[in-house]
Amino acid sequence: MRPPRNRAIIPSMILVGQYDSPFVRRVAVTLNHYHMPFTRNPLSIFRNAAEVQKLNPLLRVPVLILEGGETLIDSHAIIDHLDEMAGPARALTPRHGPERRHVLNAVYLAAGIAEKVVQTFFERHNHPDKMLAKDWEKRLLSQINTSLEKLEHDCGTPWFFDNKMTQADVTTACMIMHMKLRVPECFPATKYPKLHALALHCEMLEAFAEARPGPDETVPSRKS
Repeated sequence: MRPPRNRAIIPSMILVGQYDSPFVRRVAVTLNHYHMPFTRNPLSIFRNAAEVQKLNPLLRVPVLILEGGETLIDSHAIIDHLDEMAGPARALTPRHGPERRHVLNAVYLAAGIAEKVVQTFFERHNHPDKMLAKDWEKRLLSQINTSLEKLEHDCGTPWFFDNKMTQADVTTACMIMHMKLRVPECFPATKYPKLHALALHCEMLEAFAEARPGPDETVPSRKS
C-alpha cells in the first residue's frame, strides 16, 4: 500500500558531535532510550572546528539542534530538556527530592571523571614525554582514582541505584567506555568490579549499541 501523497515529513533533532566523546554519547544513549528520533552530524572539534564554533562559540560538543532550529549546548542542559520532553514518568533523572539529588551527585561525579580523562588524554596527546606536565598529570590521575573509588563504593547492582536505570547508569557507563578507550590503565576491572559489571550490563542494551563510535570517529594525530 502506498503512503498518502501529502504525508507530512516529521522533522527530527540533530545531534552534533562524534561518539568518541562521552558527552555526545550520553546524549545519544538518552535519545535512544527515550525513542526520540534524531539525525547526527558527526562534526569533529578538530577537523570541523569552524562549523562547530558557529553552533557553539566554546567549540565544544555535544550540540543539539531542536526541530524548530533552537540550539542547545552542554550535555547536562540537553539531557535536562530531554527529560522534560520524556515526562516525569519516563525521565531517567528523578524530578525532585532526595532521589533526584542522589542521581545528580552520581551523574556529576561520573561526568567530572570523564572531564579529567579527556584532560589527561590531551595532555599526553599534545605533548612529547619530555614536555609532559608531570605534576598536572599526577593531579588528574589522583582525581580520577579517588572519584572512581567513590563511585565503586556507591554503585549498586544491576543498576547504580539497584532496582532501576537512571541517568547515573548512562553517564557512568559512557565514562567507563571512554576511559577504556583513552586511558585504559586507569580502569583495572578487578579494582572496580561493580562499575565493571554495570558498564557491561549497559553496553548490552540497544540504546548503547546504537551509539558506539565508528572507526572514523577518532582524534587527529599530533601532525594533523
